[in-house]
Amino acid sequence: MQVQSVKFCLIFAPKVQKQLDDLPKEDRKQYEKAFECFVNNGPAYRSLRTHRYRTKGGDIWSSAASMAKRFYWRYGEGEVIEVTFLDSH
Repeated sequence: MQVQSVKFCLIFAPKVQKQLDDLPKEDRKQYEKAFECFVNNGPAYRSLRTHRYRTKGGDIWSSAASMAKRFYWRYGEGEVIEVTFLDSH
């Protein structure tokens, strides 16, 4: 049996890149760790707690960087994921 790992390519919207640049170092590190986990393991990885939101414009997904920090994204072509927004509650 052979298992093939799919690696994703993350693309950040300009707004997200600005949000990341403005974050304190500790918060940015949490997001970077989650992005690395996402790329290597995919959105179904349990600790990311990924959820789908259905909208008229298409599906938007959210995944967790921590219990209080989430990032929102959508599928692009192939293995491309576009991160569209960062949020915390």
